[in-house]
Amino acid sequence: MTMEGKDMVQDVHISSRKDDHLRLAQQFYVHNVQALSNHDEIDAMQFVHQALPEMSRERVSASTSFAGISLPRPYFINAMTGGTELTNRVNYRLARVAHDTQSALALGSMSIAVKDPRTRDAYRQLRDDFPDVRFIANLGAEHTVESAQLVQEVIGAVALQIHLNAVQEIVMPEGEKDFTGWMNNIRAIVQESHVPVIVKEVGFGMSYETVQQLLNIGVHTVDIAGRGGTNFAQIENARNNKQDFNYMENWGLSTIRSLIEAVEARKNQGVDAHDVSIIASGGVRGPLDIVKYCALGADAVGLSGAFLQAITSSDDDNEAVESTIELIHDWDEHITNIMTILGVENLEQLRTQARYTLPESLISYRRQRAQMWK
Repeated sequence: MTMEGKDMVQDVHISSRKDDHLRLAQQFYVHNVQALSNHDEIDAMQFVHQALPEMSRERVSASTSFAGISLPRPYFINAMTGGTELTNRVNYRLARVAHDTQSALALGSMSIAVKDPRTRDAYRQLRDDFPDVRFIANLGAEHTVESAQLVQEVIGAVALQIHLNAVQEIVMPEGEKDFTGWMNNIRAIVQESHVPVIVKEVGFGMSYETVQQLLNIGVHTVDIAGRGGTNFAQIENARNNKQDFNYMENWGLSTIRSLIEAVEARKNQGVDAHDVSIIASGGVRGPLDIVKYCALGADAVGLSGAFLQAITSSDDDNEAVESTIELIHDWDEHITNIMTILGVENLEQLRTQARYTLPESLISYRRQRAQMWK
């Protein structure tokens, strides 16, 4: 087979894999967000009700910013998919939503645009049709500075996500098994990038040690992406006919535990909290989850699964887009209501003034981990 023929086979394989990811993410979504083990501790976190909030709903603002991106709400559309005919249609719908709601939109891995120039036109069309949308490009940590700059330019990105997916690669039948060099790649991309860089997990969480490693090489924004939502060990295991990785389905840190680790790493690093942004993502189910994660120290919250379900809820493009926009407006109202009841005017007050209790299991976990942070 010629090199051109091999490239075509590889491109078809990548496209098929991306469509598999989309289908399986939808299939497993309900199971994962309902799994008690993924959400028991965030559910057990309870705000202490204040009967005299002394707050007007009109004064509340839930706006936030991270990686140079200012948003009217504390959450955004996080990385999902892209690069094939099916997934490009999903991204086009999401771009319409982002346009109408002033949201940021993180795209799924754009490695296909690096490997196959023919796929770049779809990204450019997206950029041309929605010039005001804040697109966030996405690549794996194995990529070079040149590849990172390419995907930034193709989509006109305002920021770049570098994803860490070692577990996914291990379970993926065709995945990479050598993860050496990732730190050097990230360091180089951070130094050379023309836009802010966000380093994110893909659903297994980030530890205190990982966050400190990233801060040490100049990363200013991390997306912890904990266990509880889209589970790529589960997805890749469903695609793997050679080995059974069922035991990996509960691997990783839950979002709440990973958030506690990341906040502690930021504090112990001695950096100004305003210089380092933490994004909480992974199994976020709705407004109360968002407010809880922000109270615990997250600067913003990313959602993939919930928006994927909404945007694919209808075969009609307009109907799917309108229902997703309605969902966002509904969540905005609920977040404002919760903050009003808590008596906080903005996210800074939410983090410093809201009172809450944590489950004993989480307190015990933090106590054990604190011994390792010394």
